[in-house]
Amino acid sequence: MAEKTPSQDKTFALLSALAVAAEPLTAKALAELTGLPLSSTYRYLATLSRWSLVQERQSGHYAPGPMAVQLAAGFEQHNSVLTWARPLLSELAVRTGESAALMMLSGHRALCVEMIDSSQALRCCYQKGHSQPLLRGASAKALLAFSEQSLRDTVLASLALSEQAALQAELRQVREQGYAVSAGELDQNVWGVSAPVLSGREHLLGSISLMAPAERVSAVANQWIRWTCEAAQRLGAMSY
Repeated sequence: MAEKTPSQDKTFALLSALAVAAEPLTAKALAELTGLPLSSTYRYLATLSRWSLVQERQSGHYAPGPMAVQLAAGFEQHNSVLTWARPLLSELAVRTGESAALMMLSGHRALCVEMIDSSQALRCCYQKGHSQPLLRGASAKALLAFSEQSLRDTVLASLALSEQAALQAELRQVREQGYAVSAGELDQNVWGVSAPVLSGREHLLGSISLMAPAERVSAVANQWIRWTCEAAQRLGAMSY
């Protein structure tokens, strides 16, 4: 018999779907995204609305509510890893002239929680608050490779068998070398490197990522990889 999904998980699945949506969604669209019955979707949305986590627009579309602002403010105010990361990201961005970010796991996605943009006119902008599935790109693979086995199993299970084998091989390589590199996986002509931030107990806190137009990378790739790994190691040591 299949294990029944707790109602609170279904509620937060709706909230998560709204959080990553590019625009407000109808209850029907949310039901299709989450696989929930429409009647249950309305019930869970009503609960989230009472707590101001979700807000219904006049058009019948739903979006994150004002409580989300308080949650975000609390996260930034009380997260020491984020506080310690900011000067390290700024230093990495200055040393390379490129954009640096702190990424964290958010469910089954890689979430950008801090971003220092390159000062150059041609640069890679990865907006703070943006997230992506844990399948492609250096940030996603660095996080997935060092995450709990249960999360890796869940993500891999969503792929075809041939794709599972290929991704497993990539993740093994990432764990062995201590960082992930990608080129054009998410955006054409964009290169990226990401190194995991691990606490003293080898607990994954996030990853530091550097991204740049591929045309500026070839001669300095190894140096940038080393600097990114050093920044991640320094942040992990602060969190011991």
